[in-house]
Amino acid sequence: MTSPSRGFSLLQGKAARAAEPVVERIPARPTNTVGAASGRTLEDFTQSLPCVIYECNPSMEVTFLSGNALDLFGLDPKQILGKRMVWEERMAPQDLELFRQKVEELKKLKSASLLHRLMDQKGMQVWVSHSLRQVTLEGGELIRGCLVELGNNLQVQELWQSSVDRFVHKIGNHFQILVLVINSLNRVLPTSRETQVLQNTVDSLMQLARVFSEYNQAPTSWTRVDVSQVLRSVLMRWQPLFIEKGVAFEEEIDCSIEKVLLFGDAFLLELAVSHILQNALEATEKGQGASLYAKAILAEHTPPVVKVGVRDSGSGIEPKSLAQALTPFFTTKEGHAGLGLSIASRFVEMHSGQLRLTSKNGKGTEVEIEIPVASAGVTQIAPPD
Repeated sequence: MTSPSRGFSLLQGKAARAAEPVVERIPARPTNTVGAASGRTLEDFTQSLPCVIYECNPSMEVTFLSGNALDLFGLDPKQILGKRMVWEERMAPQDLELFRQKVEELKKLKSASLLHRLMDQKGMQVWVSHSLRQVTLEGGELIRGCLVELGNNLQVQELWQSSVDRFVHKIGNHFQILVLVINSLNRVLPTSRETQVLQNTVDSLMQLARVFSEYNQAPTSWTRVDVSQVLRSVLMRWQPLFIEKGVAFEEEIDCSIEKVLLFGDAFLLELAVSHILQNALEATEKGQGASLYAKAILAEHTPPVVKVGVRDSGSGIEPKSLAQALTPFFTTKEGHAGLGLSIASRFVEMHSGQLRLTSKNGKGTEVEIEIPVASAGVTQIAPPD
């Protein structure tokens, strides 16, 4: 069993052996208390916290675990200290790969966070928010983390999402059967208004099911995403559609965007930008214009971000509709599901970003997304506007 780091040993008032390496210098205190006036010890303090704190060495062997772990998650510090396999033993198998990815990220990003499940002593799953940070001290590097119980809300959300996926799949199968029946009727009966209305209705419902299934998607893999590659892929698909419609299209991609990386799901980011471009394409007519701009911005005292925006010179959105434009299923366009910008906003928020929508009736609309940057391989980032 590996002993706790000396930093924590000193905080707990345990005698530090001379042979132990010094990994952190702790200022001398007259007593082992967390506040001279209160007289509380560190153990009392951590026992009352609503979260569990821990420390690991680079091999993820637990070297410190706050005493409240037993009460909150059924994790007995005496059975866990010095063990690396505790994560494999107590973490839900479906979350292990994501956890390993996050630990790997610490080598470059120095901090990471994730949501996952832990097994308590009864084998029941508990959803937790898990934050990790890598710190460098005199004796080397350590990993410190915090676990906060989230209750059953996430479990309900996950069940809801998987149920929606199954529902959309099943209803899609029924729609396919209806299409086959309608096609058979069209072959044996004269064309009628009723069968045409039925065909159009089924087509609309199938499209709604597809779009809603898209809205319900969750990230499948989190990796470093090259922003410029995402934009090139999206533009390759959508730029010809603007040209075909007779809409002048411009791209204003700043050189600062090259080699800028976001951490997220490339597929969902492509979908987000695609829905924004689709909204602009539908809003513009022949002879009007639209543009896509992108740049990386480094503002003083704030982390770098990427801004991607789409402007169009269409009819714009009326003020009374603008406030609801991001609400799922809200639309002023006949035959539309009202999920396009809602999907874009949802996927952007999944990447810790935000979507802003501005519009002037009769003058056009601008949709801008802003997402934090994971890392940038450029020497210069565009200054803020």
